[in-house]
Amino acid sequence: MKHSHWISITAALIVCAASPAAMAKAKQAAKAKDPKLPPSAESAQVFHKYDVDHNGTLNVDEATAMANDYRHNPSDPALKHFDTDHDGILSDQEIMAIPAPKGTPKAKAKSG
Repeated sequence: MKHSHWISITAALIVCAASPAAMAKAKQAAKAKDPKLPPSAESAQVFHKYDVDHNGTLNVDEATAMANDYRHNPSDPALKHFDTDHDGILSDQEIMAIPAPKGTPKAKAKSG
């Protein structure tokens, strides 16, 4: 058997032997890495502020404005909420994960 197979088998055995508390902690850590955020009143306000053309999506210029505002004021609680990896930068992935508020064209297209 190849060395890489032994590593895979060993890793699988370690995961199976993990305690329920360790498994719950690992599951919580995986959720924390998921950048999808639930819609909220706060995210709607932020989305509307930066969706200048009101088309229900954040284009490159709008996303850049959001990222620049956060870079200049990383303590802004409205934007800090979306920095899911807590690195002080709003990445493209984090900005794209901000849900369009209900009633915007993007949200209507997803539900319809």
